[in-house]
Amino acid sequence: MGDTAASTATMTAEILTGRIALVEFSAAHEQNPFSRARMRELRQTVLDLAADPDVGAIVLYGGENRSFGAGGDFHEVSEFTGGDEVDAWIDDITDLYTSLASVPTPIVAAVDGFAIGIGLQIALCCDYRIGSERSHLVMPEFQLGIACNFGGFMLETVAGRGVMQAMLFTCARWDARRSLADRLLHEVHAPARVLPRALELARTIAGYTTAAVQSTRPRINGPFVAGLERVRAEGKLAHRRAFAAGEAQQRMRRVIGRQP
Repeated sequence: MGDTAASTATMTAEILTGRIALVEFSAAHEQNPFSRARMRELRQTVLDLAADPDVGAIVLYGGENRSFGAGGDFHEVSEFTGGDEVDAWIDDITDLYTSLASVPTPIVAAVDGFAIGIGLQIALCCDYRIGSERSHLVMPEFQLGIACNFGGFMLETVAGRGVMQAMLFTCARWDARRSLADRLLHEVHAPARVLPRALELARTIAGYTTAAVQSTRPRINGPFVAGLERVRAEGKLAHRRAFAAGEAQQRMRRVIGRQP
């Protein structure tokens, strides 16, 4: 499929005909949790593709019958103690989000299965989100015992204050229909149609005048990126407090079966 391909540790990046690149999260758990290393890998992959003049649009995809992203890697995060490791984690998160939002190349998210926490936030950094009928969007940070600075900022910016408040304080799942109604998703299709539609839209975008698109995206995303940078410092303080309390780690260990 496509013209060229390059593999990395947990994802593949493939340049296809029509000046589009497909980044697939293909080599990890089927729910696609994001460790620090994986976040850095995705960031570098997108930066490399955005620097390629042969790429006019990027599609992010969790892989066939796989979730787009089920949040952070609990095996990693459940070992946090509220110290410097929290700051390094927040820096990786912020660097990923700001890179996704600030590169001049448009990004389309093809969302199947779950988009939870960090996974949902990655999708919210993209320009267009195409979901499947079986997709579920969740921002469960409060339920897990951690702060939700990034999620709160992104949801309010993208979908409005009411949607943000509902998602944060209920920690409920938004199914595809509700996500579409709240504009968290722009389109919803049958699972088999999600990736083809995302690639179709990406080819349309890549066919626009490059100078027009790439001089516009950084401008319209500028306030969003600036907001993320403000949240960087706030997030470090908030997450240090949450992890120092210890309850978040206990809840995460129960989720992954390390603690009764």
